[in-house]
Amino acid sequence: MIKKGDTLIEVTLAVGIFSMIAIAIVAVMSNGVANAQTALESTLAREEIDTQAEALRFIHASHISSVNESSENRRYADLWNTITDNAIKLSNTDSQAVLQYMPNDCSEELYGADAANSKHYFIINPRKLGDFTNTNEVVITNKNNPTDMFQPAVTYPRLVYGGNGSEEQNIRDNRDSLFRAEGIFILAVEDEESTVTAGTETHMAFYDFYIRTCWYGNRSSDASTISTVIRLYDPAFVTNSSSNP
Repeated sequence: MIKKGDTLIEVTLAVGIFSMIAIAIVAVMSNGVANAQTALESTLAREEIDTQAEALRFIHASHISSVNESSENRRYADLWNTITDNAIKLSNTDSQAVLQYMPNDCSEELYGADAANSKHYFIINPRKLGDFTNTNEVVITNKNNPTDMFQPAVTYPRLVYGGNGSEEQNIRDNRDSLFRAEGIFILAVEDEESTVTAGTETHMAFYDFYIRTCWYGNRSSDASTISTVIRLYDPAFVTNSSSNP
């Protein structure tokens, strides 16, 4: 008796259908993993932004609370002055380069030697806010840091701590020292509409702080960016306004 079996065409068709289903499943799983990684990177970027925003508010509030008293908190005035001394005067630069933030290149356009306003970049080391002897340990700018502190993000925007960033023992011994800022920086912009005179000094009414991140997400050649802006009033303006309603 002759038994009928699957023909070559039927076997080939079955294998082809199975292969397409397997490829579709792998593609869906891969896309799900990519979306999860993108969501994680965005969450971590927002956490870094929030940390910098809270550090700015802390420095600002500590400075204000110590204006009329002699206390240890007066050292935060030095931090505030370091930040504001590095602020951008829109009359002396291209305002569009500051206010518009749509980078096409997270490396050369933002971190290259000719990057617009890169000399005004700064970042805050939150691990040093409670205990520091040198303002340059807390507020790191391109002015007081001759090395390449601001670098493109390797994975996502983050602060990297440790001595030279390579030797494990050195990283442990310097775990509170900021080694570099990857894919994140802050720009301070002066308000030029109003000022206040405190003693013999003239102060801006407020400063806008642009906290910006830029990185390349998973399997993407397009730059991912998240940014925010917070406005803080100069302590001299605040105390002058409160005493003269």
